[in-house]
Amino acid sequence: MTLIQSIILGIVQGLTEFLPISSSAHLVLIPNLLGWQIPEAQVFPFGVLVQMGTIIAVILYFWSDLWKIIKAFFKGLVDRKPFEDPNARLGWFLILATIPAVLSGMLLKSKVEAAFNDASATAYFLFGTAALLVLAETISKRTRNLMSMTWFDALWMGLFQAISIFPGISRSGSTIAGGMTRNMDRPSAARFSFLMSIPVMIGAGVVSISDVLKVPDLSSFLPKIIVGIIVALLVGYLSIHWLLGFLTKRSFYWFALYCVLFGALVLIIGSVRSNAQAAIATPAAETAVGQSTLDASSVTGTLDQNPLTVSYTAALEWLTPAMSTCAQTIGNFSIITHGLPVDQLETTGDAVILRWGAPENLTSYSAVLGTDRLALIVNPANPLSQLTPELTQKIASAAITTWGEAAANCPDCFASAPDGNFSALTTALNFYPGQEEPQQLFMKKVMAGQPVAAASALLIPGGRQMLDIVAGDPAAFGFIPAHLLTGNVKEVPLNGIDPASLQAPILAITSAEPTGKTRDWLLCLQKVLNP
Repeated sequence: MTLIQSIILGIVQGLTEFLPISSSAHLVLIPNLLGWQIPEAQVFPFGVLVQMGTIIAVILYFWSDLWKIIKAFFKGLVDRKPFEDPNARLGWFLILATIPAVLSGMLLKSKVEAAFNDASATAYFLFGTAALLVLAETISKRTRNLMSMTWFDALWMGLFQAISIFPGISRSGSTIAGGMTRNMDRPSAARFSFLMSIPVMIGAGVVSISDVLKVPDLSSFLPKIIVGIIVALLVGYLSIHWLLGFLTKRSFYWFALYCVLFGALVLIIGSVRSNAQAAIATPAAETAVGQSTLDASSVTGTLDQNPLTVSYTAALEWLTPAMSTCAQTIGNFSIITHGLPVDQLETTGDAVILRWGAPENLTSYSAVLGTDRLALIVNPANPLSQLTPELTQKIASAAITTWGEAAANCPDCFASAPDGNFSALTTALNFYPGQEEPQQLFMKKVMAGQPVAAASALLIPGGRQMLDIVAGDPAAFGFIPAHLLTGNVKEVPLNGIDPASLQAPILAITSAEPTGKTRDWLLCLQKVLNP
C-alpha cells in the first residue's frame, strides 16, 4: 500500500462510515475498481484500524452527550438507582446493543476476513443494505425519539449491528434501519447508531492489533495506517454533521439507490474482467484447450470416475484441503490424490491432472478453474521493501552475492539501510527443479531467460518447503504461489513488470470432458477459487 492509497482510503472511510452506504464495502471495492494490488495481509487490518479515525471523530462530535451518559451511569451505580436517569439508561442500552456484535465478531471473524477479499460478495451485500433502507422507510411511522427508547429497542438495533460486520452491510445503515423499524425518527435512530458504534469499533481495533503485528514489513506499513486514521478523523467529523442535518428533512431512498447502482457497477466490471482474464489465461498459440470453463449443463461429457484419481503438482499443494472438502460435499464420492513432479504427470483415461499453467502442445480436454500468481518472498527481518527486474536478476544469477551489495546497487529498494551484520550475509538463493511451474514462470517472466546461479542455489521440491526455509533464514530469497503466503514471510513487490504477467491459470486436464460427480467436484473447486 502506498501513501497516496492510504490517503484516498482514509477519505473514503471518513465519508462512508456514517453515511448508510457501507464504508467497509468501499474499502474493498475502491481498490478493486482502481486495479490496486494491495497485499491481502494488509487489506483487513487497514480496513479495521482506519476506523479508529472515525471513532475519534464520533467521540469528539458527541463528547457532551457521552460525558452526560458516563456521569449518569456511574452515579446511578453509586446511588443504587441504575435506571432512574434517562442518560444512565442510555449507557446500559449501549452495553446491551454491543453484545450481539461482539458475539458475531468472535464467531465469524474468519468468514469476515475472507469477505474483505471478495469484491462480488461485497457487492451483493450492498444490495442487502439497500433493501434494509427501503424497508425502514416503508414501514417506519417515525413517531418516537431517543428518550422513549426501551431495552428491546437497543437489543434490536444491536442485532442489526451484528450483521453489519460483513463488508457491504452498512453499520450505520443497518442500525438506523433497525431503529426505524421500531418507529424511531431518523435523527434519533442515527444518534444512537453513532453512539453504539464507539465500543464496537474500539473493540474491533484492539482485536485487529494482533493481525497488524503479523503484517510483513510492518515498519513501513504503520505510518500509512496512521495517515489513513488522521484523514478519516477529519472527513468523518464533517460527515456526521452533514448527515444529521440531512436526515431532518430527507429520506434514505437516495442512499438505497446509490448502493444498488454501486453494487451493480462492481458486478458488471468484475464480469468483464473475468471474461477478459479467461480469454487470455491460456494462450491459443500454446494450447488446444477443449473448453476454457466448465459447463454444468453440457450433455457431451463422458468422463465420470468414482473413486477419481487426481494428480497434482507441488505448486498446487495448497489446494489439497479444498480437494478433500469438495469430495465430501458431493456425497458418495471419493478421490485418490497423488502429488507428483511435473515431468511425471500423464493424462490417462480415468484421471484428472491439476497443474498451474498449461504444458506445451496440450491437446487433451482442459478447463480453467482459476488463477494464481507468483510471489517473491524474503524473511521478515530483511529490510528489502521492493525489487526491480534488474536487481532480482543480479541476485538470482549471483552477480550480487551479499545483501550489502544489493542495498548498494538499489538503495531505494530497501526500507532502511541494512546493518553491518545483515549486509555481510550471503544472499541465500532458493529455486525449484527446472520443470516445475514456479521455476518456469520465474525464468520466463522475471529472469527473461537468463540463467540462475545453480551452483550456489538450494533446490527446493515444493512451495511449502520454500516457505519454511525463507521463514527460518534472514538471508533467504525465494518465490512461491501466492496462495501459500503467510505472515511468516514477507512478500516483496516487483516493480517494472506487469503483475498480470506473473499470473497463470490453474488447469484441470482430462482425456475427455468431465460429467456427473467428476464435473461436480471440479465445479466445486472452481467455486472455491472464484468465490
